Amino acid sequence: MKKSGYRSIFHIYLIFFFLLIGMVLFVIGTVFFTITIQKPNGQLGRSDWPKNFTEEFSAQIIFVDGKPQVKQAGLAQLQESNLWLQIIDENGNAVFTYNTPQGVPSHYTYAELLGFYETGSVGNQSIFTESARNDGRSWVYVVGFPLDISKVTMYLDGNKFSTGKPIFLSLIAAMVLVVVLSGLGYGYWMTKNMSRLTIAVKDVANRAYLPIIDQGSFADVYISLNTLDTEIKASDIAREQNDKMREEWIANVTHDLKTPLSPIRGYAELMVDPQYPITSDEIVKYAQTILKNTVYAQILIDDLKLTYQLQNEMFPIHKEQGNLTRFIKETVIDVLNHPDYATRNIYFSSCADSTWFDFDPKLLKRAFNNLLINALVHNSEETKLFVSIKSTGNIQICISDDGKGMNGDELHNLFSRYYRGTNTGEKAEGTGLGLAIAKQIIELHGGTISVDSKLNFGTSFYITFAK
Repeated sequence: MKKSGYRSIFHIYLIFFFLLIGMVLFVIGTVFFTITIQKPNGQLGRSDWPKNFTEEFSAQIIFVDGKPQVKQAGLAQLQESNLWLQIIDENGNAVFTYNTPQGVPSHYTYAELLGFYETGSVGNQSIFTESARNDGRSWVYVVGFPLDISKVTMYLDGNKFSTGKPIFLSLIAAMVLVVVLSGLGYGYWMTKNMSRLTIAVKDVANRAYLPIIDQGSFADVYISLNTLDTEIKASDIAREQNDKMREEWIANVTHDLKTPLSPIRGYAELMVDPQYPITSDEIVKYAQTILKNTVYAQILIDDLKLTYQLQNEMFPIHKEQGNLTRFIKETVIDVLNHPDYATRNIYFSSCADSTWFDFDPKLLKRAFNNLLINALVHNSEETKLFVSIKSTGNIQICISDDGKGMNGDELHNLFSRYYRGTNTGEKAEGTGLGLAIAKQIIELHGGTISVDSKLNFGTSFYITFAK
């Protein structure tokens, strides 16, 4: 996954992380401010602690001679929590009191007791009431709590803490507002960036893209777009150059095909014209010319077919182990035996009499013939050609000459399928595919070929085969 993907996920994660934190804080706040209370001794307790304490306190009440008393442990609990206590009989009289503050009455009517139960307060004190029974008699006891306890004690019905519901609703509203605003903000941010990316992609397709430097979440996307734009523009330039070279090559091949066809047609028309008497010697002469040009046209067609097959890996290769040193030496001899090159100077040298290698003799002969004849055709008759082979780990073959050499542009396009050199002089015939075919054949054998040349100092081809 790219960095932008991680960053987008990270942004979304942050948004919902903060929302989660908010919800957690809300729950914590609810727990500590609505579900818990702070006791008078500073300890935290559940919000139902006053009610539970009051209900459980009945176990601390005992009856001696029919009169209610409080165990020592119960008095310690009251003292520890700074609470007060009243035990009231059926007549509403407080028959037992502990730590009762001033202003708390010692006699109650039933209406007052009912009001205390409903309001939960007497005077400025918060109270909880419960009952205790003994010998069929019922006693009501009242436990008083400091007022600050009831202020932080919230009941879900809001009756005991009237501000609890507005706070709860406010928090819910705030959470919803945060979610809505975060969603709108993130949506706007994503829409803006996606719109920018869409425009950038369209610009790349329309070749109107300008490189963008971005340090944000989509930085790697823009880096990829910048790289893609550079590669597309380079590909466009290469395609234009290739198209131009192909057009020039087609024009050259068309011209070259017309060259042999013209004399073939001309002499054929003479031979079939009854109004033009020709001798037997002339027939032989014309037939030789026709045959020569037919062979030349056939070579052009064969080159086209071969380079297409090699380019598309359609040409079958039949390798067999052979002595490469002897093979190249015989190839050089065959070239020198050709009438056109019989007087040329070719020097062969080898560090060993035999160099064994698996190769296709027919194909490899075509490659070295192209390299040798190319050097002879494009140089003067005085040019010397040197062929050497040595085997030191890999098989290294060098074909060099001391001829005209080539400039940088020729070197750059030398192995192109659609390139014909510029310094061909009077030897302009040929398809321009010879060196391209040689390179393809060498690479088909797992080898490499490179060239080094300098104007007026000659050219050297270096071929390497791995054993």
